[in-house]
Amino acid sequence: MRMMSRYLGALAICALIAGTALSAGAAMPSQGFPVITGEHWVNATPEERLAFIAGLTTMIELEKEVQGDMPQPPQKSLIPSWVKGLSQLTLKDIVAALDGVFAKKPELKAKPVVEVLWYEVAFPDSRK
Repeated sequence: MRMMSRYLGALAICALIAGTALSAGAAMPSQGFPVITGEHWVNATPEERLAFIAGLTTMIELEKEVQGDMPQPPQKSLIPSWVKGLSQLTLKDIVAALDGVFAKKPELKAKPVVEVLWYEVAFPDSRK
């Protein structure tokens, strides 16, 4: 029952984020999910940015719980890597880090936020 309530909560957050993304004009790729870019990020309100990160981390936690005691190996799941890369940060820290990245590297505004989060915040040394 606890897992189901978390799942429903995660779905509610995702619906909120998708609604915000659509109202902000996020592109809809063929998979049907809105792609939130750095441009959307910098034009979002602080509350929308925090909601986006809360939704993302909730989905990571949900997947971690579903995997249970037998998590997938890193080559089959990004969950262990996301947890490793972000676990030392609060939600507000993640928002602030992304704000800083987009302020220092405006050329990244065309990229998806999750890509920027991965390469610039969670694993900044992975491209070197």
